[in-house]
Amino acid sequence: MDKNEIVSLDGILSSFFAAISSKEDTISMAPNLLSVLKDLYAQRVTAKVYTFCLHDDAIASAINHLKDNLRNCNPTCFKSLNIPLTYLLDELICNIQQHAQTDRGYAFLEYNAVTDSIEIVIADMGITIYGSYATSQKHLDKLGNSDAEALNLAQNGYSVKNLPNAENRGYGISSNIRMVVDGLHGEFAVLSGNALLLQSATQKKILDLPKEIDYKGTMIIIKIPAAIPYGFNLYNYTS
Repeated sequence: MDKNEIVSLDGILSSFFAAISSKEDTISMAPNLLSVLKDLYAQRVTAKVYTFCLHDDAIASAINHLKDNLRNCNPTCFKSLNIPLTYLLDELICNIQQHAQTDRGYAFLEYNAVTDSIEIVIADMGITIYGSYATSQKHLDKLGNSDAEALNLAQNGYSVKNLPNAENRGYGISSNIRMVVDGLHGEFAVLSGNALLLQSATQKKILDLPKEIDYKGTMIIIKIPAAIPYGFNLYNYTS
């Protein structure tokens, strides 16, 4: 990892927490998700974040590395969640490859024994979700001029792809949110530019963040229970 990238990632988390420290409403809306980032920041990104290049072999290695971490610390949880985790990680990381216009990504996956949950962070320093829509010249009539509006489009499945059959898959975020929140009973957040999307079983919000937060990229934060819910079917969330 390049030294400048370490400083940049660390600075993102530092400015994020500094800016929302007085925003009690924001913190109360997503205490679990924000705690994931707080723990990550406290433990330093140099020790916890896995950096990978965005070509196919490196992506496959990154996914295997993240899953191996889980298998080594909790084999039972790994066995239960192996298939949905593989799909989820592949989707989120390939979205970076396809849309972010950057040469690498950053990933964190850990089992939290205190909460009996899996915590995941997938990040890039690319063109943001807003930038992806603007660059593709897709849905400009709905895009407006804010990161929050871009997150709203992504949440509702508006695609930046040019293939007609891909139009309903969106940026990948829409189907992934449904799988995490509805299927796995978890929580999902997206930080992109100066907007934050929060979604769980009890809330669905997109927030304009303080001006001092302007993350040049996209960061996805996920927290899911370690035990897969009864009746979960991956194929309900893959179309």
